[in-house]
Amino acid sequence: MDDISEIFRVADKDNSGTLTVKEIQDVLDDIYVRYPQVELYLKSRQMNGIADLVRTAKGDAEKESVELNIEEFKKALSLVDSQVKNLPATAQVASQQGQYLARCFNKMKDAEENPEGPIRIRGEGRHRFRPFRYRHLGQFAPLGGEQTAAQLPGDWISIGHSTQWLWYSVYATKQISWRTRALVISDWSRRFIFGRDSSCI
Repeated sequence: MDDISEIFRVADKDNSGTLTVKEIQDVLDDIYVRYPQVELYLKSRQMNGIADLVRTAKGDAEKESVELNIEEFKKALSLVDSQVKNLPATAQVASQQGQYLARCFNKMKDAEENPEGPIRIRGEGRHRFRPFRYRHLGQFAPLGGEQTAAQLPGDWISIGHSTQWLWYSVYATKQISWRTRALVISDWSRRFIFGRDSSCI
C-alpha cells in the first residue's frame, strides 16, 4: 500500500492533519478500486463499513466522532494488508490473469483516450485500466477411486462419484480447443474400457 500517504493527503481536504469517517468515506470507492482486499476484509469480518475498521484501529470511541491521523490511518489499512495472502499458484489464477492481460492489450489504444482505471494519486488523470481482481470459482481435489471433493462459491462442498463427473465436465470444457477436448475424452474412455496402461512403469 504505497499510496496511503497520498490518499490521506487527498482525503484531508481541510488540511487538519486528521481524517473523519466522512472524509474517509469520500475516498472509499477509490480505496476499494486500488485495494480490493479492503472491501473483502470488511465483508469477511461482517463489518458495516469503513467506520468499523477505523474504530478498530482507534479503539472504542464513537464511530462517527473518530478522527485518525496519518499513522492511525496507515494502521487501519495495514491491518487489512497484513491479512492478505498471495494468490494461489493455480491454473485458475493464471487463466484469469491471462484474460485480464489480453483484455488490457486489446483495449490499449482506447484506454489511452478513455482511461477506465482509478484517479491517479500522483499526477493527473486516471490509470488506463482497473487493477486485476481475482474471482475464486472453486476448486477440486481428486480422492482416488473415481471420487473427488469440490468446494464451490457459496461454501458449497460436495464429495463423491457425482463430483468426479462434475470435475470431468469442467476439465473438458476448460480445454483450449475442440481437438484437445476430443483427445482428453478419448483418453478417459480408453482408461474406462481397458484400465490404466502400466506397461511403461
